[in-house]
Amino acid sequence: MTSSPLHLDLPLPPPSDTTGPYIRLLTFSDGRWSLEVAPLASTQYKALSYVWGDSSNPLTIQCNGVQLQVTRHLYWALQHLSVEFVNERLWIDAICIDQNEAAPEKGQQLDLMGEIYTQAEEVLIWLTESFLPDNVNLCFQACKSYAVKWRQKELTMRFLAALTMTVVTMDENTNLNRIHNAATAAALREDTSFTDDIVVGLLQILRHPYWSRVWVIQEMSLASRSRILTSKCTLDWDDFKIFILTMEQCLPWFLRGMGPNFRALDETTRLQRDNEPRVFYSLSHLLVQFRWSCAKNNRDKVYGLIGLLRPDERRFFMDDLPGPKYAVSTAQCYTHIAFKILQQSQDLRLLVQCSSPSFIKRDDDLPSWVPNWQYDSECLPRPRWDLTEGNPYNRTGDVRPALYNAYNASGDSECPPPQLRDNSILILYGMIAGKITAVCRPMEIHHLFVGHRTPRGILKLTARASQADTFQRLNNGIMRSVLSTRSGLLMLAITYFENCLRKGAAMGILLEYADLALSDGTWLGNRSETNPLYAMFETLMKGPRGVEMVDSLFTDYPNETFIVEAIAQFHTQARSIRWNPFLRLLRLAGPFYYYPSAYHLLLGINFFGMGKVPPYLLCWIGLQTAAIVFTNFVLESTIASYFVSAVGGYLLNSRLSYVLGMPYRLDTVLATPLDQALARLDDGRLALVPHDTKVDDDVALLAGGRSPFVVRREYCNRFRLVGDCYVDGIMQGEAWREWKVSEMEFM
Repeated sequence: MTSSPLHLDLPLPPPSDTTGPYIRLLTFSDGRWSLEVAPLASTQYKALSYVWGDSSNPLTIQCNGVQLQVTRHLYWALQHLSVEFVNERLWIDAICIDQNEAAPEKGQQLDLMGEIYTQAEEVLIWLTESFLPDNVNLCFQACKSYAVKWRQKELTMRFLAALTMTVVTMDENTNLNRIHNAATAAALREDTSFTDDIVVGLLQILRHPYWSRVWVIQEMSLASRSRILTSKCTLDWDDFKIFILTMEQCLPWFLRGMGPNFRALDETTRLQRDNEPRVFYSLSHLLVQFRWSCAKNNRDKVYGLIGLLRPDERRFFMDDLPGPKYAVSTAQCYTHIAFKILQQSQDLRLLVQCSSPSFIKRDDDLPSWVPNWQYDSECLPRPRWDLTEGNPYNRTGDVRPALYNAYNASGDSECPPPQLRDNSILILYGMIAGKITAVCRPMEIHHLFVGHRTPRGILKLTARASQADTFQRLNNGIMRSVLSTRSGLLMLAITYFENCLRKGAAMGILLEYADLALSDGTWLGNRSETNPLYAMFETLMKGPRGVEMVDSLFTDYPNETFIVEAIAQFHTQARSIRWNPFLRLLRLAGPFYYYPSAYHLLLGINFFGMGKVPPYLLCWIGLQTAAIVFTNFVLESTIASYFVSAVGGYLLNSRLSYVLGMPYRLDTVLATPLDQALARLDDGRLALVPHDTKVDDDVALLAGGRSPFVVRREYCNRFRLVGDCYVDGIMQGEAWREWKVSEMEFM
């Protein structure tokens, strides 16, 4: 992109000691747009935050008498601003910054983005109407009325807490959370604004592509005041933030599965929660928390978060960048940032981020030790038949850093200052602890339930619910929504069989893991439990700390006998599979090898039957099939709706409504080793390794690293990093030998 005449005619003066840096500002006055240059520090203005949208079909505006092309999303925003904000100074990045990436101005102005949004008197959040529900005005009104009640209850709770001195022994964050939880519970008891239609509309607003943009994070986090704009209505961001915090508190498990939009919003509100003093986070933390946010330019996945750092940290990361911001390649940018994080932290936790999901092809331009921050939520595989699923990688992003801190595989060794050779080869020190001799198939997203696209009535906001309560409300809501129509009943049948197929595929992989664990030579160590399955399940859960964390995350109630219960459920499954005539027939006749879907479907039905296919489950499947045929080919629509409603009423009042969502211990195990596989080392130890691990790969312990890493030897002491792993029996430094440490080069 070349510089436009508009920007060439209005060059930005260099910063001075008295006025500081300069920016351009846009104003609509006397029926036309005009652009001017003004000092940043002494000018009042409002900043616009919006989705750029598709730039392939732009529209044209007149500014300073010059034709300027803008995206359609910005054009519609300008139409609204020209009516509501006449004579107001506005800062809009696409117009106020020269978009020529070869010119130094763009990088210099983007370095000021943090200051621009911090000093703006207000940030205007423009939501394009095409992505909004029809009842957006009612949704905003519900948020406003609820926010009033919530603030009243919060003041009451603060007063009561101070009066009774019930929270003085807690830390400040705990106090704040308790007060907010109590205020939410009290406000929801009195508020009736969140009807089913309103909640469904608010969920559609949360799915607006605006919230998935990486630039949104700093634009909203740094703003002193923000307001959401649509062509019909407005909503103060503080009111909407209260609704988001309420959703997180009420239904944390279900809503975190919505995807990166809600996750990013939730994390942004946490960044904003205490403005005085402002909380600064490390860049490595921000890159993990917002890794699924989207950006048109891959380099912006990093640049969009730099403004949230302290000024001295911004200079540390950006001053010696090898060239102008947008002149360096994505690989150069990521390599530079990754090495700077290693230098700053003197820690190897960054290497945990280097394993990409199985559906992402490795970027050959990136060194193996550099995380691939390019992929985002749009890269997630889509489920079939218009079903919907969450993003399980959000949960792994929460758990993996905490688990890393619980390990100490390299003993008390310290990480030497990292060195970079030839701008891409990382020099570390470590030792080889073992070689991979067997690897099973990786566990993918088989464990994740799919659901109906737009279930209604499932998100009635009440005080915080456990996962079991959420499952029951989810199932009952889906039943009410889909069993009242013939097409809904068909969708429910498809959903059930799809979930059986997915769960059966996961069970097939778990059976392979068990075969490996039960084979001769598995290392059991000094355990009192001599069952190799105990070592297998503990490895899949990444150790005792992993059992504790993952169990509490998925089920709300940690259980000390988790692995024992999981083994018992596995034995129940294995016995029923062994004596199931259909499964035995498939294996003996051979179709299992040629048509594995049939085998996986039966495994899934067997799984949901808790080790057997009970008569009531077969009756349920028969009822669904009969109702579909009967209502589509025999009855008229009115009579059909009564019939289907009767069937739905029966299902809702029986134990059948729990079939789709019963949280087994075994199901939690299937959900844990996402994109990882069970492997065995040459000494018999079981290991949980990245999905792309191969036989003859090595397991390395690196000085200063808390977990082992799978590495692939290229030649001599030069390796490619595959990813971090869990190896049974060496996670607390048992295998670390200082005298074996040597220099290791990572390409």
